Amino acid sequence: KQWYQRRVRGILCYQKKCRVRLNYPWPTLWNSIISAVKWSNSLQMDDPEIINNYIQVSRIFNMFVMYGDTFLPNPGSYDELYYELLRQHGVFDSLNETGLKYKEATHKEACKDLLSNLHNVRAIVNHFSPKIEAWSTANKISTPTPEEVMDIVRSNYDTLTLKLQDGLDHFERYSEVPKEQQFFTNLVRQICKEKRETTTVQIETAAYHKFTTASNIGQI
Repeated sequence: KQWYQRRVRGILCYQKKCRVRLNYPWPTLWNSIISAVKWSNSLQMDDPEIINNYIQVSRIFNMFVMYGDTFLPNPGSYDELYYELLRQHGVFDSLNETGLKYKEATHKEACKDLLSNLHNVRAIVNHFSPKIEAWSTANKISTPTPEEVMDIVRSNYDTLTLKLQDGLDHFERYSEVPKEQQFFTNLVRQICKEKRETTTVQIETAAYHKFTTASNIGQI
């Protein structure tokens, strides 16, 4: 859902602005977003809303890449971020293929925006992948451990070139569109229903306790 992705991006923009460092397991969020994108892209749907979802996702990761030093809890979080991008690079390669596929056909402008926002993730993958391969060959290791990959990343940050994306730290303020309004209406109704049921049980329990207490006193 785009509203969910916009909220995540809005929170990141706030963290950047106020330099709030949340001690949060960020890899959990990264993997959740990537897994959702992987599933969505496997459907191969020619849908402008899906393309816009991919754009929001790429902007979220650009926020982490370009401004993570202002809100990630420690430098090691950057290493973890780059490791996850490298480990799951196939998902971003697939998004790039989707953008290229529809760039000259449908959703031309949206696909151009997607390809532009994927630039930094692809730059990271293209920069570090050959270095990881070279290290693996030199050490005769087929699959480096996460720690070994992050060591390679730390050793090669200084030669990485990234592109500054315009408007990353600006976000569209939330406004309920009809389908989202219905979602929140149903959500509030469910919360109120559960609250009423809980409150009724508590009142009945309290009344029963008061009644039994009074009865016992009367018997004495």
